[in-house]
Amino acid sequence: MAKQIITSDKVTPPKAPLSPAVKSNGFIFVSGQPGFYGDRQIAEDFETQMHQVVANIKALLEEAGSSLDKVVKANVILTNAQDFAKMNEIYRMYFKEGQFPARTTIACDLGNPSFLLEIECIAEA
Repeated sequence: MAKQIITSDKVTPPKAPLSPAVKSNGFIFVSGQPGFYGDRQIAEDFETQMHQVVANIKALLEEAGSSLDKVVKANVILTNAQDFAKMNEIYRMYFKEGQFPARTTIACDLGNPSFLLEIECIAEA
């Protein structure tokens, strides 16, 4: 199966040289999603950005024929380690207890100072 580039009209297209998601060999690889919505708008608060990030991931997975339930690995990047507890609280709303994907969480600066987080993931197709 050849790789397939996945986009969604529900997700703001990136300006960077990357694909929002790629489907290959039975998996979907979702690039780090920021909390963009609409025409490159981004919320100022962490909670709203977190929900938008997951909405963007969900839209890309659905476009590829998958879902959040099929995520096997997630990488969460926070710009502020103090947001870790809030991230976990919101994360639990989207992933089932006992069925959480493998996950790594790091805190570091991101390319855009407006981004409070990004999440990338790998899901089964």
